[in-house]
Amino acid sequence: MRRRVVVLAVLAAILSVVAVAAVIFPDYFRLLRPSVLKQLDPRVVKLVNELPGVDRQNQELLGRLFALGGLAEAKEGPDGVMRVDVRAPKGELIWEPAIIVMPRSGELEVDLSNDDPYVHHAAIFPSNGDKQFVMLPIHSRGRARVTLDSPGYYWFDCPVGNHGGRGMLGLILVRGDVPAEARLDRPEQPRP
Repeated sequence: MRRRVVVLAVLAAILSVVAVAAVIFPDYFRLLRPSVLKQLDPRVVKLVNELPGVDRQNQELLGRLFALGGLAEAKEGPDGVMRVDVRAPKGELIWEPAIIVMPRSGELEVDLSNDDPYVHHAAIFPSNGDKQFVMLPIHSRGRARVTLDSPGYYWFDCPVGNHGGRGMLGLILVRGDVPAEARLDRPEQPRP
């Protein structure tokens, strides 16, 4: 009998903590549902962990648009070029990952693959004011090498049909500080 009372007390304490968390963090708490948790893979977990910081920077767009594509950090090679793999999965109009994080400005090499056996894709990337275009016929691979020499947000998308308009958008987030000569004349802003 005593053991049962202790178990019920512990369950009541857990439920009260869960209820308080649901009220304080409603947007992120919904991710803890079992049906959602079993769907999470490591790249989406990275995105969920990054969301609080990204949400503060641009609440209406970045923190909510890319929940399905996930996030990957570009890895720097011995030659100083950062690299990342991006794919277009079968039957979905998304990029995986949808957000690429570069730790600093520089050169980025994106290895693309189209895993869809029915749909042709392409990718347009920004590169220091120019654009890099990669065709991705069915079951093919391609590579883009872009130079992004300033911190900020850089968008890429699939221009085939209306794929970009239907959600096949990506973002390259370049970390770092903007040089003093490029800063806007405004008060200092809080940093995450």
